[in-house]
Amino acid sequence: MKITVETIIQRNNDILASDLDGEKVMMSIKKGEYYGLGKTGTFIWDNIEKPIKISDLIHMITEKYKIDETQCLNDITPFMNDLIEKELVIATN
Repeated sequence: MKITVETIIQRNNDILASDLDGEKVMMSIKKGEYYGLGKTGTFIWDNIEKPIKISDLIHMITEKYKIDETQCLNDITPFMNDLIEKELVIATN
């Protein structure tokens, strides 16, 4: 799936997540694997509990971190693709 600003993403509710020193640690029960997110990844995870368009998420990130929208999209696209591939999030167009 190609991610665009119109893509809607949401957490996979089968993933267990916990805070650890301000960052997220997650476990996929299905895959039996652990994952860790840094501060920006944790911010994204905290804001995708309910379905959200990538464009709205980018707006939230650019407001918080004061970065350019194009740069933000370029930075989060590989991250979102990774989360989708690992089945940590669900994406729909």
